[in-house]
Amino acid sequence: MTLPTSLSPFSLKKVIFFGSSDFAIPSINALFNGLASLALVVTAPPKQAGRGRNLKHVPVATWAKERGLPLLETDRANDPQTLEALAAIAPDIIIVCAYGTFLGKKLLSMGKVPPINIHPSLLPRHRGPAPINWSIIQGDKECGVSIIFLEREMDAGPILGQKSIPLKEGTPAPIIAHELSLLSASLLEEVLKQLNDGTSKPQVQDSSRATVNRLLEKRDGYLNFQLPAETLASLINGVDPWPGAQALLEGKMVKFYEATSSQGQGAPGEVLGAPCGRITIGTGNGLLEVKKLQPEGKKSMSAPQFISGYRPRFFSSLA
Repeated sequence: MTLPTSLSPFSLKKVIFFGSSDFAIPSINALFNGLASLALVVTAPPKQAGRGRNLKHVPVATWAKERGLPLLETDRANDPQTLEALAAIAPDIIIVCAYGTFLGKKLLSMGKVPPINIHPSLLPRHRGPAPINWSIIQGDKECGVSIIFLEREMDAGPILGQKSIPLKEGTPAPIIAHELSLLSASLLEEVLKQLNDGTSKPQVQDSSRATVNRLLEKRDGYLNFQLPAETLASLINGVDPWPGAQALLEGKMVKFYEATSSQGQGAPGEVLGAPCGRITIGTGNGLLEVKKLQPEGKKSMSAPQFISGYRPRFFSSLA
């Protein structure tokens, strides 16, 4: 399908929604509450969870079941049998949000227009996986949501709409993700209205400005206290909840959550106290202030609780 640069009005009588995680819930809820008619919800299949390794439905599947909506749980959306079933619906449009699997050529041409994708970054910055995490890790001053037409190249389709919010230091990725999920639903409403009335004007991305993320790895959470405090605070907030920011205390792993930076100086890794409910640690430049910590094998605790229980003097870098 040729990607349009302008569109004629068309009706959204039948929508297939692809989504799996909590991030997608506000957007599919907006569709359910009047934006469009949900002909089918497609999610990832149930996953094993907990000590008993029992199968657990992904959040969007649970949401759809509670409302009695047609549901397909699969990570093989591009298989011939699945494609045949989806084509039989003859959707007006496919909407994708945090589904987790790429859509192949036949799905890209199944609706009246290409599928639209809700991507939590200000494209063309942060194409690829974990855009919210990388926005925080790399110290961006703002982040946001883009809604694009999907095409074969990852996250490179024309932009139908964008909204942004400031990135405030000390805010961990899960909170930003929740804020952006709500912003996504608001933006989706605007984009679908423009598609409905023919006022949508997709903007081609400037690929010369594109950045592409890689998957996060466990080592991305390893702290090096020789780095500046501001850099470390961004890392700690960006790798929450996974892989989690980690350093050593007397040979045992400790995870760090909800960090900010401040002026001052101490030896890298040196614990300087816990004023205002935050443990203060020296770095290569400035002071790192951490609100919560989690000792190896224990639950997370406040900085004052950690100070009282462990009386730390120095943290050792892992990186």
